[in-house]
Amino acid sequence: MKAAAAGAALLLLIVLAFIAAATSILTTSGTPGGTVCVITPSMASNLAGSPVAAPASTRTAPILDLDAEQQAHAALIVQVAMERELPARAAVIAVATSLQESQLRNLRYGHLDSLGLFQQRPSQGWGTPEQVLDPRYASGAFYDRLVTVPHWEQLPLTQAAQAVQRSGRPDAYAQWEPLAQRTVDALAGTCVPIIPGEQVAAVLAYAHAQLGKPYLWGAEGPAAFDCSGLTMRAYQAAGITIPRVAADQWRHGPPIPQGQEQPGDLAFFRMEPDGPGHVGLIIGNGQMIHAPNRRTVVKIDTYQRGDLIGFTRPSAHPATGQPDPR
Repeated sequence: MKAAAAGAALLLLIVLAFIAAATSILTTSGTPGGTVCVITPSMASNLAGSPVAAPASTRTAPILDLDAEQQAHAALIVQVAMERELPARAAVIAVATSLQESQLRNLRYGHLDSLGLFQQRPSQGWGTPEQVLDPRYASGAFYDRLVTVPHWEQLPLTQAAQAVQRSGRPDAYAQWEPLAQRTVDALAGTCVPIIPGEQVAAVLAYAHAQLGKPYLWGAEGPAAFDCSGLTMRAYQAAGITIPRVAADQWRHGPPIPQGQEQPGDLAFFRMEPDGPGHVGLIIGNGQMIHAPNRRTVVKIDTYQRGDLIGFTRPSAHPATGQPDPR
């Protein structure tokens, strides 16, 4: 018995260490929590397609299909704006500016000493060459100057961009506004919150503590659980409120593309008329903790199975004691 308990404790420590490492990698802002934008194949096909016509008052935007490099840079620009809690308009201005300056490419050359996504000049106080060639730094530097422009949110895009860039062709930014708007609209829906590492650890620790407990339909613990009762209570242990039943949990969190799922995300199975009929909690390495059915107990299983529907990442917000209304 002591050996079994020691083994279980060791397993839990390994899992918690894995969670901490994974969260550190994912938290791109360097602070607890953050935001990540994921580009799915379907979204990429929406971004790349026919050109968007510019307004009649501007020149027609050149045809530009966004390739993987451009999409990744656009996603980063949107992500940095969201991390700073800036409105989407800031990202539209930034993406349009980068489209004009570099076509969303991190250029290692330019006019005089201009470099990077925004063709920022080290000699003009934008940073060192190494800094302005860092897309995250360059995006942040652009936003740092944009937010100092009086009433930038209400300015025409050309004026807002020009106030930051001081380009020799200020009117050229306008041609990219429709494509930038469409790109930001598509990307903003794929930016999902990263749950802080300590909350993920709490979710996983609670779920591990329930291993071996019996399944009982409608049960929410502490002696027995059904599948969604287990996931709800695990998140509640971390101070995060999610809905009670699997179908509502499916609709609650932003979807995560397959291959992008992380420990703490929810995996859903067996689509029924009102939504998924089963849910499990991902712990990593293709495995989940779940309460399968009345013939077994809370246990660890693979989630790579034929009736897998998809994944979500529950929103990180304070618990209220009530199901989320969404």
